[in-house]
Amino acid sequence: MKRTAVLTFMVVMISLCLPAQENKQSVSIPEGYGSITWGTLLSGARSSIRGKMVFTDEKSVIVTKDGELKYTYGFFYVDPGETEAEAAKEGESQQAPAKVDEGKLFYVILSFPYLNLQDVRKKYTEKYGAPNIENVEKNQGAVAWDDPKSIIVIWVDDYEGKPYTRRVSYVSKEIAKEVNDYSFRMFNKTELELIKALVP
Repeated sequence: MKRTAVLTFMVVMISLCLPAQENKQSVSIPEGYGSITWGTLLSGARSSIRGKMVFTDEKSVIVTKDGELKYTYGFFYVDPGETEAEAAKEGESQQAPAKVDEGKLFYVILSFPYLNLQDVRKKYTEKYGAPNIENVEKNQGAVAWDDPKSIIVIWVDDYEGKPYTRRVSYVSKEIAKEVNDYSFRMFNKTELELIKALVP
């Protein structure tokens, strides 16, 4: 699991757990980004990405640029070898699914030079309605549109004493849960191996 993917999941969950101002208004936001839906494999997403590709590791990330806009497409990738080894240790005898050596889309991050928060917020409000999560104090925090399957987060920074933004995250909540479960399993696995190694 790439560090960027785990970090993105963590900061989104933090923003959800600290809703200073939350309204119950429901919102309807995309189940993906642009024409790419959550869960699309990296190979399938390549033809629909925005901007010019500047990097990909072919498994977990695609980075593109369009002028001053930078897009980071993150894919939840699990090494097939790890999955097979884990299943063998647990004694699973059921037929293993076909190997998939690439990740599935679960977040997109837009990065850009600092823009006034109110201008960016206005654009998103026009498209998705009023945000239903807001946690901004001293010009820092997050404004979010949250529905059962996706969340869009505008990250707020204090820039020259005013609220600005330079990053917006789109995240699949369903796949983020998979990421969390997988990370937890891998952490426990490593911890148990270390404990075993302590006892000769």
